Amino acid sequence: MTDPQILLLLSARLRGRGAAEALEETFVGLGGDGVVFPSLLEEAERLEQIRSRGEEQRRSLTDAGVAELAAHLAAEADRVGRADLVTAYEAFLPLNRAFLAALSAEAETTELAVLVHRLAPVLGALADQLPRFSGYRARFDRALRRAETDPVWVASPRVDSVHTVWFELHEHLLATLGRDRSRER
Repeated sequence: MTDPQILLLLSARLRGRGAAEALEETFVGLGGDGVVFPSLLEEAERLEQIRSRGEEQRRSLTDAGVAELAAHLAAEADRVGRADLVTAYEAFLPLNRAFLAALSAEAETTELAVLVHRLAPVLGALADQLPRFSGYRARFDRALRRAETDPVWVASPRVDSVHTVWFELHEHLLATLGRDRSRER
């Protein structure tokens, strides 16, 4: 089981500059307990791992938070089997390219659903190793259902759209492996 404080830091990384409500949504989706979220957030801010900015109180990781998260995720990847995580990531990459191409071509929701279906074995393998990956399937299903009648749910960053969930999954994989987008192939 992942330490709730690490889930909070991971939520801040995945949401970028998100409001507390967005961080909490991600935190709960990763398997965290929404009841303890406010105290964890307060503690992370006290430890200067997360900072709050602007009128909207958007939260982001500090350098200390980035370092704490990276160290924990590196140790965790080594413990559960980095090679298996890399295999799952490599299986994700061609699906990611197809997903981005489909979005660029303004694909129908059914095409995106096929890609999400093809992603299921990757999600299953990841969730077997790290249970915090298990919530993505339900989030994809919810976004795809809503996208059938409202195109906002395909790619809007303002909702938990298909693209938002995909982007977050990709970022989650990168964080878990200690990689960043700039070095992707």
